[in-house]
Order: sequence, then structure tokens, then C-alpha cells
Amino acid sequence: MWFLDRTARQLRRHPALLTHHPADPDRLESLLRQYDPGLTTSGDWYVAKGTKVRRVEITERQAVLAGVPADRRGAIIARDGLRSVACLLLNGLASRLGGALHPPQEHDGHVDVEVRIGDRPPLGCERVAELLRPSLGERTVRHDHELGLCQIDGKQGDPIHVTYDWPPPDWPVAEPDHSVDLELDVDDPHRSDMETVYRAARSLAAAVGGVVYSMDLPVSRFEDIVPTRDRLSL
Repeated sequence: MWFLDRTARQLRRHPALLTHHPADPDRLESLLRQYDPGLTTSGDWYVAKGTKVRRVEITERQAVLAGVPADRRGAIIARDGLRSVACLLLNGLASRLGGALHPPQEHDGHVDVEVRIGDRPPLGCERVAELLRPSLGERTVRHDHELGLCQIDGKQGDPIHVTYDWPPPDWPVAEPDHSVDLELDVDDPHRSDMETVYRAARSLAAAVGGVVYSMDLPVSRFEDIVPTRDRLSL
């Protein structure tokens, strides 16, 4: 019975990233430390920002008990009080390790790239638009300084959406973190659109001394922002 096997039980109850072979433990730990430099362990679980992550090897019998494809021999299981948080981390790991999300509906095809500017003084939304134009073309700004969230719009039909999280003048912290978010809303974005987003984010980060993130993990290559292509057919 599936509930008597710990791994099968966890695969049935929690989201997981399934791979054809078990993930390299050193590579997984390295990625989790990028996600949370304060990474700790609890038994055979890693604990990253409160999310528990376990790397497992799946036997043929466990695959049957858990109801996962028979060709999968590795899994990364994530447990969090908020399932969406666990799935965000798993989708980020998928872009870097390959594999497919289980259950399949946990796959996130949304491309979301964030340039974190840190605790430097705010740039101002017009300056952000100016820095993005060489990569994205003409952009206009819809200001909302009371909320500190300005939209930097392209021409009608442009699939790339840009938001500048700009702390308002009366923000209680002297130099709060702020960021620029670049998104593609379609589930299967064109590669050229993703490449444009990647180039724009890298260029902006270089100009302002920021760091590029996707799925809360730092980005070091184009593939880090690309949703996994390995979909499960269950």
C-alpha cells in the first residue's frame, strides 16, 4: 500500500520535480544555497527559507505506488505551508536541472525576470525606461508613485510587461530594496521574446549594479529563465 512507503506517500502528497536520473546532490545543494544562503538541514531534508526539500531515488515499485512515470528514477520533493512557494522553488530548479513538475499542473510556463537593485537610492521610473529603451524599444511610463509601482509600457501588443517597484518618498526605510520586473504572460513564449527579456535584464543590471533573478534564484545564463520543456504525459 502506497501510504506505507515514505517516498511514495510524499510524492502523492507534495509537489515534486521528477528527473530521469537522481539529481547530483552537490549541484542541488549549491542551487539551494543560492536560493537561501542560510540553508540548513533537518534529517534528510534541506530547509530553504522555510521550505523543506528532499532529494530521493525512486525504485520501480515506488514509481508504481506513487503513480509517477516508470522512466523517472529521481525526484526532488518540496514541502511548504504554502504550496505555491514550494512550486515556485521547484520550477526554478527545473530550469537549472531539467525534469518535469509533478503533478503536471504545477508547471509554470510564465517567464518572470527580476533585476534587484538592492539598497541603492531609487533610480526613478523615467531613468529605468531610458535604460531599457535600447533593448526593448520605445517605452512610456504610467506613474503610480503613491503605490511605488510604475508600469513601463511598450507599444500596443508588446508581450513584454515591465514594472518598476519604486519605493515612495515617505517609505520608512532610508534606502529600501527596489527592483525592475520583466514578464512574459503567455504560457509558451517565443524564444526571441525570452532572449529579448534576458538581454534587457542583463543590460539593466550591468548599468545599475543590480542582480538578475528568476523564480527567486540568481540568473547566470539564458537557460535559467526558460521554463522546463520536459512535460509529463500522464
